[in-house]
Amino acid sequence: MKKEYELQGMSCGGCVSNVKRALLQVPDVTEAEVHLNPQGAVITMNKSIAVDELQTQLKKAGHYTIKEIVSNLSA
Repeated sequence: MKKEYELQGMSCGGCVSNVKRALLQVPDVTEAEVHLNPQGAVITMNKSIAVDELQTQLKKAGHYTIKEIVSNLSA
């Protein structure tokens, strides 16, 4: 399944790399497409993952925040 998220706190390509690396460390995340402008991500996962779990991982990587965008992305 794919879900779309809004991100805040990124300012450069290094931030994009940090966020992507952090998201890929979350169990059941198989792919993370992270974009700087606009700040966001499309995350492919094996099962639904709570936003709180993603946020916890991002806090370890820096001062980033994540919010789910309700959308209908196909798997």
